[in-house]
Amino acid sequence: MSVKFHFLTKDLLLSLISLVIAFICFILNLLFPAISFIPLAAALFSLIPYYIPIIKALFSAQLDLSLPPIITIYILLFLNKGNVALIFILIILIGHLFKTIILERVKSSITDISNKLPKTATVKTDAKETEIEISLIKVGDIMAVKSGERVATDALLLSDEALVDESVVTGESKPVVKKKGDRLLAGSINSGNYFEAKASATAENSTLLEIQKLVTKAQSEKSPLAHIVSKYAWITSALALMGVIIIFILTKNIIEALSFWIAVVPVIFAIIVPVATTIGITILAKQGILVKTSTSLENLTRANTFLFDKTGTITEGKPEVENILELGAKKEDILQIAASIENYSNHPLAAPIIEKAKKDNIRLLELKNVNTLIGKGMTGNLNDKKVFLGNTTLLEDLKIKPSEDIASSVKSWEEKGATPVFVGEDNKITGVIFLLDKLKPDSKNLFSKLKSSGYEAVIVTGDKKEVAQTIAKELDNASFIADVPPEGKVNEVDKKVKEGKNIVMVGDGINDAPALAKAQVGIAMGGKGVDLTLNASDIVLLNNNISSIPEMITTSRKTFRIIRQDVFLATAIHVFTALLVIAGLITIVETTFIHELSSALVLLNTLRLFRIKAQNISKN
Repeated sequence: MSVKFHFLTKDLLLSLISLVIAFICFILNLLFPAISFIPLAAALFSLIPYYIPIIKALFSAQLDLSLPPIITIYILLFLNKGNVALIFILIILIGHLFKTIILERVKSSITDISNKLPKTATVKTDAKETEIEISLIKVGDIMAVKSGERVATDALLLSDEALVDESVVTGESKPVVKKKGDRLLAGSINSGNYFEAKASATAENSTLLEIQKLVTKAQSEKSPLAHIVSKYAWITSALALMGVIIIFILTKNIIEALSFWIAVVPVIFAIIVPVATTIGITILAKQGILVKTSTSLENLTRANTFLFDKTGTITEGKPEVENILELGAKKEDILQIAASIENYSNHPLAAPIIEKAKKDNIRLLELKNVNTLIGKGMTGNLNDKKVFLGNTTLLEDLKIKPSEDIASSVKSWEEKGATPVFVGEDNKITGVIFLLDKLKPDSKNLFSKLKSSGYEAVIVTGDKKEVAQTIAKELDNASFIADVPPEGKVNEVDKKVKEGKNIVMVGDGINDAPALAKAQVGIAMGGKGVDLTLNASDIVLLNNNISSIPEMITTSRKTFRIIRQDVFLATAIHVFTALLVIAGLITIVETTFIHELSSALVLLNTLRLFRIKAQNISKN
């Protein structure tokens, strides 16, 4: 086991000092056995690492599971068993030191995230470059980033182009090309030439530090299994106390009764779930997968059905204008009206139309009374004309019925996977723009993996049946639900839940936010997702890569499998030790040693999580 620390932490230092005090008292007791105060001094001053959590728990009207060993030590001292008490103290402090080392290993895996930020940054003011601490960076500052340097905080690229390695956030080691105006993530490495960028956040509020804050916060949030393990631990402790009373009544031997208590009380249970889930969440965070709570991680293990939004989730989300059907107007005029309307929208389909107009040097027009009809399209006024842009639902609202020829042309393009956008004025269709959005390279492989592993994978889209069917065919005839308006996605989640399904909703865009919030697990594509979508989700794919989903499933399943192994292993050792105590085969010192050994074995088993590899995502 390799353990690295950036510095000697407070908890680790306290554990070492406590162990040294106990060891010195042990030696002094051997040299001066007549001084009865030595074992008491060891108990008073070396057990501070135990007193702190016990006192904190009492202030919260709770009992800490480490209380029984401390009570046992003072009972031994009361019975003038100072030698036994000292050995007892040494054993539990050695165990505590080991546990502290493991917990610091887990904590350091979290702080490693923020350590990817540079200490200083070069800021340009009045053509002058000044090196400052990153904590002094303000929004709007111009940063100069040389080749090989890290970006100090989230920023917008001012230079024409940059080549950056974003693996610290996304887990993707291949450098990506950024264009002027693109977002740069804090901690990214400049893999190309010198560039300049404008800070869009302070270092404290950068994406990288927000990730660390969320991962740290996730440690304190209890998953359903954590609550079960906690109840199990206290039930076991209560049974142990009853056993102590029964054994003492039957044997009149307080030492044997205390031995039984030490054998059975599950102290390690208090940290089994937090340690394992923290490791799992941290591993995923370093791969560009932000799991907000341990509950989300556990819910993922129960999932059996995945619902996927189409645009920007399983497709590139960058549709292009593939063709323009002229219906009484020239292509340039159709594109001008469409781009002018879309200029008032942030819909995913707006960008390619506006981009095409700019590429063709088409001037955009100013409209009045622009109205967005969610899930349908847009309307507006151009001079004395009413113009519109949208889908067939909008046409129905406007009581416009396309001719058979138009319907036939539209259908043939839809069968190719294109999305039709109807454009017109004064309740007359003047043209149809066909947009084609290609599948992401990993979509087919993902659907194949999910299907072969026994999961149900369904495409839920607002597109017409023909478009959805074309996409589904490319995904090995995947299931799909078409013609679903934004609010309808929530209904589809509800339907599946009522069927007894455990739903994971994967989406990108503001329209998916309600469905993401409704599902047992909501996964948002975070590469360009809007804040509302990210806030509504339980998991964010910062790498914007759906091929990360198998890794997510693997990690969640292995995390909770190891937790169950830990509980079983600890319980088995405790029961076995208790039987040895009842049979009179071991002393209280040997019982304590086995108890601490069981805790060490449990933690070592938990550390296997650091070796997780996403291979098989089978539900079995």
